[in-house]
Amino acid sequence: MKKNKKMMVVLGIVLTGALTVGVISSFANDSLTSQLNKIKVNTEINNQGEEEEVLVKVGSNKITNIEFLNYKEYNSVSPSKLTDSEILEHMIKEELFLQLAEKEGVSATLEEGRQEAQKNREILRDQPKDVQDTHKKFMDASGVTEEEHWEKIAPPMYQDMLSKQNIADKILKGEASSQKDTSVDDKDVVLNLKEFKQQLFEKSLSDGTVKVVANNISLD
Repeated sequence: MKKNKKMMVVLGIVLTGALTVGVISSFANDSLTSQLNKIKVNTEINNQGEEEEVLVKVGSNKITNIEFLNYKEYNSVSPSKLTDSEILEHMIKEELFLQLAEKEGVSATLEEGRQEAQKNREILRDQPKDVQDTHKKFMDASGVTEEEHWEKIAPPMYQDMLSKQNIADKILKGEASSQKDTSVDDKDVVLNLKEFKQQLFEKSLSDGTVKVVANNISLD
């Protein structure tokens, strides 16, 4: 059950991210069903056949081989194709970003996550049928019902998303206040956050916040 929940969490990341940025319609094609069926089979193999092993410790949390393999499977439907090392590094950076939000006191609450989930559920209902069908295919692939997704999976996912938005806003406002030109265009925002996450990642490696546990993993 624990492993199934982890798989659902990975799916939630994909679904909330896709719906939030409005790209879920790009997945609506005839090849999606077969692709998701393959993902479902592979994640079931991961959950049932793999012995859980901690790969990396990130503060008080950890990233396991099963979480990594399932994240990798669901990332296969994303337009961005990442290597194994890039996927693991991305997972670590996102966890560090969430922990920073908590440290800075800007983490969203679960109730705020629920409200955001309901808002996006309403948005989805107004979308074209092919977008709604695509969303349903993702849920079918994970073996969850619509209610399970929106009531159990989506709220904590949107909670994390809002927490990341909050800490990103705080970082960018802090940077803007120290600059002569306080205007920051969309490209600068992306670059600033990317650079900040990279610096946070490198600092966390050097101070021991991020610790490699598995012998076959290298983050240097």
